[in-house]
Amino acid sequence: MKAELLQREKLLQLVLDNIPSYVFWKDRSSVYMGCNQNFATSAGFKHPEDLIGKTDFDMAWSREQSLFFRKIDKAVMDSGTAQINYEESQTINDGSTRWLRTSKIPLFNASGKIIGILGAYEDITDRKLMELQLIERNKMLEQVNKKLEIANVDLEQFAYATSHDLQEPLRMIGGFIGLFEMKYANLLDEEGKEYLNFVKDGASRMSRLIRQILIYSKLEKAEVKYQTIAITDILDEVVLDLYALTIEKQAQIELKIKDVDIYCQPERIKMLFSNLITNGIKFNESAIPTIVIELQEEDHEWLFTVSDNGIGIDSEFQDYIFKPFKRLNTRNKFPGSGVGLSICKRITNLHEGNIWISRNKPKGTSFHFTLSKALSIGSNPSQGNPKK
Repeated sequence: MKAELLQREKLLQLVLDNIPSYVFWKDRSSVYMGCNQNFATSAGFKHPEDLIGKTDFDMAWSREQSLFFRKIDKAVMDSGTAQINYEESQTINDGSTRWLRTSKIPLFNASGKIIGILGAYEDITDRKLMELQLIERNKMLEQVNKKLEIANVDLEQFAYATSHDLQEPLRMIGGFIGLFEMKYANLLDEEGKEYLNFVKDGASRMSRLIRQILIYSKLEKAEVKYQTIAITDILDEVVLDLYALTIEKQAQIELKIKDVDIYCQPERIKMLFSNLITNGIKFNESAIPTIVIELQEEDHEWLFTVSDNGIGIDSEFQDYIFKPFKRLNTRNKFPGSGVGLSICKRITNLHEGNIWISRNKPKGTSFHFTLSKALSIGSNPSQGNPKK
């Protein structure tokens, strides 16, 4: 009988020594009564039986850690309640610190009396270090983002203030140019009149550019509200506003969309469509400039396409054209400030969408942009908080 019990003990120890976890058991005084090989090695001992009769103060870990381990032991034994899957650190025999996920349960004898605890843990050091690194990186990213937000706000305020302040002297220049032309135009020769026209054109272009910069710098201001509106209402206003241009250029605007309600900033979406349609008409050498607007409903967003039969844009300029003040054509042939498409890009960003182009065959360009449906739940991206 004794030999059979001994054989069972050896078999149990063999099983414990071959599982990947660290297992130990202690008596009521937190004195070790046994452990498996993994635990013995981490504690600085060669064999599991070397730990029998020892306490945590005899192990590789620090006194502070030993006091903490024994405190948990006492809490489990006094309450009779297990503590499962809590995390703790431990210094092992090579001096390194490991992170553990530990469980401790009370041990009962045949009469139901608590006689000690059974503990087991797994080494989660690699996962814990990754978590700590991720937390640290997130903190760094938050700091960088805060600095970028401050820099963007400062830049927007500077652009707004500068462009606003430039308008007054520019108006004065324009006024004096007008007075000069009225009083002295008849005294100028053809070359002088040409120079005067250059000055007038430069002042006019500067005025348009300043207005565009003001629009661009104010795009993310929080006072512009989001609301639910029928997309056809927005497009009807845009078409009406561009009536004079379409008559002048003999252009056609075709709306191939269904009437749906979208949650957006109506004035800015109106500006987005207006810029794209105007570009499609302006950068166009066809006898009848034609703009086609289509809408496709996706699972999480609205996909709009504004197509034209104009001069076209190659896909290699995909990123270039959406940057402020970037142009692909000479100002003499196609006038403009070079800010319009960057405004379109920023408006789609404010609506958690994107904008891109594709080349049409045989000619022309299609501008595709998305507006997130997630905005319809009542969030206001410019303010960052959902409406209540």
